Order: sequence, then C-alpha cells, then structure tokens
Amino acid sequence: MTSPSSTIVIEDDELPPSWRSANLQVQRTSLRTSPEILIEPNDAASGSIEPSRKRKRAKRKQPDTLDTCFKKLRKTFDQRDQEVEKLDQKVENLEQEVEKQQKQVQELQSKLLLQEDRHQEELSRRRILDCKICYEQPDCWHNLLCGHMICEPCAKLVDLSTCPFCRRTFSGVGTVPVVDTQAIFSFIFDINAV
Repeated sequence: MTSPSSTIVIEDDELPPSWRSANLQVQRTSLRTSPEILIEPNDAASGSIEPSRKRKRAKRKQPDTLDTCFKKLRKTFDQRDQEVEKLDQKVENLEQEVEKQQKQVQELQSKLLLQEDRHQEELSRRRILDCKICYEQPDCWHNLLCGHMICEPCAKLVDLSTCPFCRRTFSGVGTVPVVDTQAIFSFIFDINAV
C-alpha cells in the first residue's frame, strides 16, 4: 500500500522522443510540483487507491472548416471589390478633371492665338507708321513724288533729287508735306485689311 503523501508521475506518451529529455532517470527522481501532474488519492481514508489515469488534454482549436474559410475569402473579396470601386470612382473623377483642364487649355490657346494676331497687326501698323530711314514715328510726314513717305527731319537731311528707297530722280520740288496724316494712314490700313 502506498501512503497518501506519495505522488504519481504521469508521463505524456504522445510526445515525440526528440522532445523528451535524454536523461529520463533524472526526471523521474526529481519531484514535480505542477498541479497538472499531481494526482491525489480519491479516498485516502479507505486506503483504496484507484489506478492512475492519464490526464485529459484540453481540446485544441479545430482547424477552420471549409465554410469558415469560404466566409473569410468572401469577406476579403468583398473588401477588395469595395477598394476597386473606390479606385474606379477616383479614376472617373480624375478623367473628368483632365477633360476640364484640356478644355481650359484649348480656350487659353485660342485666346493666346487671338492676342498674337492682334499683336502682329499692331506691330505691322507701327511698322507702316515708322519712317524707313530713322525708324521713328514722327508727327509730320513728307510725301515724295514717287509715293514714298519720310518724316520731316529726314526730308531736311536727305538729298531730295532722288528717292532714298526706289532711287527715282525728281525734277523740281521733291516732297509735298502731308497735311492730314490720319486720313492717309486710315486709308493705308483699309487697303492692307482688304
């Protein structure tokens, strides 16, 4: 008979041999105090000792079944679908923004072309109003007999027996002062516009 203070050591037979200690004698002689492995006799007063029982292990979590895996996959796919929808919406918004920007660019380009045309017209008008000798825009003009015009200061400096532009020779009076310059230049611009 065994005394009530004796302990029974239960070894887990399911452990693979590689996990067990090499020195089993040392393990068996050392006293284990873990409550899991100590088994107390049920009826110490009666003196009867029940045969040792192996302890029951707690059930491990069962691997996910096919249904739970399917639910997880469905949830993942739904999340991905939502992300794809959000990204599609972003793409659509960006495409609309690009369209707006392209329209603005086209409008600005057409405005720029109009401004360039106006600028070129203004430059051509100024070139017509420039004296071809000194490149200034005088108030008083002199008309040569050949039809060319020069400013008054240049008319005083240039030999007026020949035209400085076409080299045509003149006899008598070489220049005629222009009285109404605005009328002449408006006439010139009307001819150039046609």
